[in-house]
Formats: sequence, structure tokens, C-alpha cells
Amino acid sequence: MIAPPNWSEPFQIPDFDEYTYIIKGSKQFNIDGEKVVLKKGESIKILKGTRVQYSNPFHIECEYLSVCNPAFSVKNVNRE
Repeated sequence: MIAPPNWSEPFQIPDFDEYTYIIKGSKQFNIDGEKVVLKKGESIKILKGTRVQYSNPFHIECEYLSVCNPAFSVKNVNRE
């Protein structure tokens, strides 16, 4: 997936676990009010039921891989 510079999503409380691996650039995670920045080669697991916002507030495109278990759907992402 690609997160363009200065991109963000609304907060969500998904009904799935999400694993993210950063291939290029950096991505910011706001996890229950705590900001975490991942860089190339780093990964994170966000547990289902966690309030999270994904963003790329940086000036460089971020390329990343996300795996959701169970699979992502508009019904189970629960965006605010």
C-alpha cells in the first residue's frame, strides 16, 4: 500500500488484528492517544478493539504492507 505525504485516516476501532511492515519511508500510528512512528524495516501489530489512527505527516511517500486477520472490510473497520 502507499501512504502519500501529508495523508491521514479517521480514527478507527477495528474488529481485526492488523500487522504493518514498512517497506519505504515512515508511517505514524496514533494508538489510544500515543504516537508511534515506524520507519523502513520496522513492523507493528495492532490488536483488534484498539482505537488507532494511521497517518503519514511526513514529506516522503510511505510504502507498506498490511495484513488483517480476519480480512479487512468496511463493515469491520469501524471508522469514526
